[in-house]
Amino acid sequence: MKRLIFIIAFFVYSGFYAGLAILLSFNLSGVSRLYSVPTRVLIAFLMLIVIHQSRNRLIKNNNYHYLVLFTVFWVFYLIKTLYTEYFSKGYELGKTWYEYPMYALIYVVIPFLAFYTIDIEKYKKTIINGFISSGFLLGIASITLYGKYLMQGIGRLSMVRYQSNEEVLNPLILSYAGVLTIVLCIYKLMNLKRNNKFQIIYLSTNIVLSFIMFLLGSSRGSLIAIMLTIPIFISFSALKQKVKFITLSILSIPVIIWAMEASGSSLFERMGNTVEDKGGGRESLWKDAFAHFLDNPIFGGKIEIGGIYPHNFLLEIVMATGIIGLMLISPIFIKGIILIKNHTKKNKSYLFVLLLLIIGLIQHLFTGSIYMAILLFVPLGMIFGIQGNSFSDSSR
Repeated sequence: MKRLIFIIAFFVYSGFYAGLAILLSFNLSGVSRLYSVPTRVLIAFLMLIVIHQSRNRLIKNNNYHYLVLFTVFWVFYLIKTLYTEYFSKGYELGKTWYEYPMYALIYVVIPFLAFYTIDIEKYKKTIINGFISSGFLLGIASITLYGKYLMQGIGRLSMVRYQSNEEVLNPLILSYAGVLTIVLCIYKLMNLKRNNKFQIIYLSTNIVLSFIMFLLGSSRGSLIAIMLTIPIFISFSALKQKVKFITLSILSIPVIIWAMEASGSSLFERMGNTVEDKGGGRESLWKDAFAHFLDNPIFGGKIEIGGIYPHNFLLEIVMATGIIGLMLISPIFIKGIILIKNHTKKNKSYLFVLLLLIIGLIQHLFTGSIYMAILLFVPLGMIFGIQGNSFSDSSR
């Protein structure tokens, strides 16, 4: 079980994209699905094994009724997908209709259920190590494949595609993976009980590699995410750690600014242009999504507008499933936030779940789609899984 959970945590996010980055470096983007689909299916299969092994925890949970809401929402989403495909005349989906429920199953439903059933108290170190080690691998891959562009003033990795037609990893992936790894490394450094020099060197090196990914990605959303984790770290730290964290944060500011300017990162420019470019055009997408919701407020309209999703999971939910869908899924988000706040107050070791949730929330408030929001629903699954720690685990 420990090995299974480590592999799953490793490939949930950064590890999967490390493999994809290597594939793209060989100009094999045309066959990328031969890697991505089997890998995701395999990880989903491993998750199903975990769910089966820990099936008692699936039912014997204090918050089982939230699992019912979760299930009903995704059944409703499937119905809306079929409705959009077969009853919306003159309208074409951006993907084949069955891809939406397939992605939702692999990226959201199965991951949520898997981490819902895992004994988080028992396997939290395994999960953290899986995330951190995969971030290290992606960092190594990024600096090896894209490090040459860092000092060329490209601003953002996506510019490479425009200038040389070279296929590169999505800069948003790099940026959020970098933030995710940085935050977890800081969390682990703050909780090292022994003077383990190897761990300190490994985690510090990982932070540097992840910061390079952050620079290559130059995402405004990921900057907001990491800024929001700072008060969380301070709030849930002991007094001595608060002072240390605040001091290190202040001292690191000039270093971070220098690194951004020296690398030619376009993050400062992008932040300054946010009002002018309306968040990269997201404002118009948000307006269209909200207008579509107002046209169909109860059950929602089509699951996409002209094949484009609004880059905001809340707007996407109301656009596609209306007030009904919002009433089904919003209690899960609200209860999840309340639960993890209370869990972390009682047990500071659960802070990493709260940090994951913040990063996932910010990411999918600014980019991505609800049916691929793995970084949002994995921590939600963990949160509701914590409630089941008092029950027997058939894997033991």
